Amino acid sequence: MAGLQQTNSEMILLSWVRQLTRNYPQVNVTNFTTSWSDGLAFNALLHSHRPDLFDWNTVVSKQSPVQRLDHAFNIARKHLGIEKLLDPE
Repeated sequence: MAGLQQTNSEMILLSWVRQLTRNYPQVNVTNFTTSWSDGLAFNALLHSHRPDLFDWNTVVSKQSPVQRLDHAFNIARKHLGIEKLLDPE
């Protein structure tokens, strides 16, 4: 039933994110809630556009979910001009 409640725009956005993160085996985006909680999807999305900004393996292997979220939000703010709208906690 949850899939039926998603709008067409949400399904298109999820499809786009899945396509961009498909080469990151640790990332499995299926929704807009739990798929993002470990920080990997945010980092993979950034890394897929700008792999020069950080080392993916370091983010995956050495950071907690909160650290990964904070990392992604800081990279987005510093290098892409995207304001931090969420708190990792």
